[in-house]
Amino acid sequence: MIHLPEIWDCIRHRLPKGHWATLDDIYHLIERNLNPDAEDYESQSPGSEIPKWKRNVRNVLQYRKKMGEIEWDGHGKYRV
Repeated sequence: MIHLPEIWDCIRHRLPKGHWATLDDIYHLIERNLNPDAEDYESQSPGSEIPKWKRNVRNVLQYRKKMGEIEWDGHGKYRV
């Protein structure tokens, strides 16, 4: 299971600084570098096909945005 601090470390260290990235870009970054396991691929909620790890990525982005550690353009792009 990938933990939230691991997600943030990957984003912080591997996302190109100063460049806008889409949520899909960030998902690909996490999937390539952290190798989600079977538990990560379980559904985020009953009836949803979205895996837990993607919900966790969004939670990290939301929290770090509130903390001022990542920028959001209001249209689905993020920048460290």
